Amino acid sequence: MANAVEVWIDQADGWQKRLLQELRAVILAAVPDATEALKWGQPCYSRNGLFCYLQRSKGHVTLGFQKGARMKDPESLLQGDGKQMRHLKFDSDATIDEETCTGFILEAIRLD
Repeated sequence: MANAVEVWIDQADGWQKRLLQELRAVILAAVPDATEALKWGQPCYSRNGLFCYLQRSKGHVTLGFQKGARMKDPESLLQGDGKQMRHLKFDSDATIDEETCTGFILEAIRLD
């Protein structure tokens, strides 16, 4: 039986579903002991605290980081200008760079 996050991902359209499945796999591979839960209508990942989340909107999907403003980002890939959060945006033509995403996820865990 599918869990709530799997159901949420399955409800996405084709390209979004593909990207969300790939991002979820990268998160769980990088942090196998992460807790995965649907909160605020989106998948959230925690260990000591919430370290990242997935989000979908009409034109893109997002891999977001709660403490993204404090993360190392030498190539300025993270987007956002809030006090804490930053995110990576992926549109329909995007391919997931697992190494880059894993690096950000592990940096988020370091700050967790």
